[in-house]
Amino acid sequence: MSILNSSIVPVGTTGGYTIDNSIRLNDDDSAYLSRTPSTAGNQKTWTFSCWLKRGNLGIGNFPLFSVNNPIQYYDAIRFDNGETFSVIIEGANYGGTTLTSGALFRDTSAWYHIIVAMDTTQATEADRCKVYINGVAEAVNNIPALNYVTGVNSAQAHYVGKLTTYTEYADGYLAEVNFVDGQALTPSDFGETDEDYGHWKAKKYAGTYGTNGFYLDFKNSGSLGNDVSGAGNNWTPNNLAATDQMLDSPTNNFATLNPLQRNSTNITVSEGNLKSVGSGGWQTIGSSHGISSGKWYWEVCNINAGLALVGVVDTNNVGALFSSSVFVGNLANSYGYYSGDGKKYNITSTAYGATWQTIGDIIGIAYDADIGSLTFYKNNVSQGVAFTSLTNNVIPAFSPHTGVQLAANFGQDSSFAGNKTSQGNADDNGYGDFYYTPPTGFLALCTQNLPEPTVVPSEHFNTVLYTGDGTASHAVTGVGFQPDFLWIKSRSEVRSHQLLDAVRGATNYLNSDTTNAEGTSTVTVTSFDSDGFTTGIGNAYNASGQTFASWNWKANGAGVSNTDGSITSTVSANVDAGFSIVSYTGNATTNTTFTVGHGLTETPDLVIIKNRDWASNVKAWEVWHKDIGNNLLALDQTDAVSPGDYTYIMGASPTATTFSIRQDTAVSLANRYRANGVYDYIAYCFHSVEGYSKVGSYTGNGSTDGTFVHCGFRPAYVLIKCYTASGEEWEMYDNERLGYNPNNYRLNAHSSASEGAYANRVDIVSNGFKLRTTANPINGSGKSYIFIAFAENPMKYSNAR
Repeated sequence: MSILNSSIVPVGTTGGYTIDNSIRLNDDDSAYLSRTPSTAGNQKTWTFSCWLKRGNLGIGNFPLFSVNNPIQYYDAIRFDNGETFSVIIEGANYGGTTLTSGALFRDTSAWYHIIVAMDTTQATEADRCKVYINGVAEAVNNIPALNYVTGVNSAQAHYVGKLTTYTEYADGYLAEVNFVDGQALTPSDFGETDEDYGHWKAKKYAGTYGTNGFYLDFKNSGSLGNDVSGAGNNWTPNNLAATDQMLDSPTNNFATLNPLQRNSTNITVSEGNLKSVGSGGWQTIGSSHGISSGKWYWEVCNINAGLALVGVVDTNNVGALFSSSVFVGNLANSYGYYSGDGKKYNITSTAYGATWQTIGDIIGIAYDADIGSLTFYKNNVSQGVAFTSLTNNVIPAFSPHTGVQLAANFGQDSSFAGNKTSQGNADDNGYGDFYYTPPTGFLALCTQNLPEPTVVPSEHFNTVLYTGDGTASHAVTGVGFQPDFLWIKSRSEVRSHQLLDAVRGATNYLNSDTTNAEGTSTVTVTSFDSDGFTTGIGNAYNASGQTFASWNWKANGAGVSNTDGSITSTVSANVDAGFSIVSYTGNATTNTTFTVGHGLTETPDLVIIKNRDWASNVKAWEVWHKDIGNNLLALDQTDAVSPGDYTYIMGASPTATTFSIRQDTAVSLANRYRANGVYDYIAYCFHSVEGYSKVGSYTGNGSTDGTFVHCGFRPAYVLIKCYTASGEEWEMYDNERLGYNPNNYRLNAHSSASEGAYANRVDIVSNGFKLRTTANPINGSGKSYIFIAFAENPMKYSNAR
């Protein structure tokens, strides 16, 4: 992190294509761009491309591009009121509606890339209209007829950010808007896949534009509709000001308020999710970017002299911190500064600084995550260090009371949506637009300033789906590395989960859904390969025509001897990724606590242990998690936590080098768990790694507008378990078994059942996951949950989903 807080440009900012600006469209202002071509262009063949970041949700349609159709009604490219995406081509008899899949696009924390390529002259129906989101083709239906003439490129009024004939306007940010007249182009003309992280990123369009083509880069704040394509097709800004030119862009994504993480819909957001207004008492909203290391600075302006608190909240157990009538500082691991009396709040209030109720008061917040120090500034005057020794990951948070308006600035808008005169103060790395100069070494909360991840997620975890062929040797590839821990489950059939690892050997399997001892077979997995694995003919691995999911983790091969504990273990550890596989043989001495070396350099947050030799009838898999205290869970059961098991089986929490085991005669079946000399055991240990993995907990709210769980990355896999109520499943979700957002396909770690499709379950987004159900297994009201998640992309390199 030291390079981040110096004058050296952060890793990842050099090279590649950079987009400097965007425009902010606020639907409350009826802001948009307009142009009427003097002559018609090619109405059959054209391409529209833009990058966008969504603002307020649930406001109606989000129009990107529309035109008065000279035949009937309008043509439009838009997000619909239900958050789906559509291309509407109307005309005589409503020429056709081209609609994407049933996915819902309501990620507000990062950028989407949209391409619509129209060519109705194509004989093949599927080639007439193509839609790409983040470089991936979307399914479409109701394809326009052959040689259909669209309204686009006619000599009619065209709009960017407005739905023609209706009073509906876009809300959010637009950048890099390209329109090409006469060509149906492909994603590779506007973007490319990053070689390291695999995300879709912007690329400069180098082609021609045609008669009515244009390119809006929004670099001229005095002329936001300026066409820089060379064609001179300028657009007229409507209800847009110079202060609507923003630094937030697809290549430098700034933090905003996060409408997915608020305690009720009584807090509303606007101005590109930088302004919040409270109603109905205390309301709280978090930001899109979390903080776990480094020094960061942001500002907030009290627009109308009301009561409010600002500060930070812990990212763990977020459901409780964003429940009804909770303000920043109201609960533990929540730290706030109150405008009304100048006190600081952390459960209780303490005298601290000045009040800040005057219209236009600006509060600067400086958080040094490396030492856990939080300082507030009123109008650039330090109020002193408010809190020290904050140890958890945090999110900036804002709590306006009824009627109070707060405008945030994370470095993209020192005018606070036009309420102040912009000052243009950058941070030490040259990023941001702050009203006051940030304290030395403190940075704007934007992706260019985020630290370079210590691991590339796809090099350490991957989900690979495959279909069995029933042969004796079926190679499954595409993992990207040799898996050392492999978890396989049949999706289409009732089959047990198969857990295999390099320490025990490929042919030795355990079942997470049974209490069985380890089995050995040559028809299971026969080898771990450089890019995947090879299966035998076993039905649970390779039944012909059946579908399977495999989750793959990288450790460090077959393992080495570890003597850190009182019992010698064999450990295969991926230290960078915070994961190890530990094999050991129990010690026969009873009523004694022993230790086992796990090979990591940090204390595990999650430990899963199984007796390989014992076929017991209850709780064969013991699970310890940092957030359940002196308790254990059973991976093969739906039970709630069991405090007695912890006392008699583990005895003490893990350390940075070992975890504890205990053979206690007070438990009649204690031998199955830990410490009898005739039994062998396997353990899987995990700790959180910034930008790659997150072991945490949350509280459900029992709402379809469910708890948002901030991970700091776009998840590729999530495992969830309620630990305070019995009968709730271990639910598994990933980014490959689509149903997308939010209609996901679910498997249960404790059950052999085949895959089930569930409507309105979970949204996987750029910085975490959002519960979209009232179901008790993952979002029951007031219930507590643990989870472990692994990244597809860190927030630094994440697109919206």
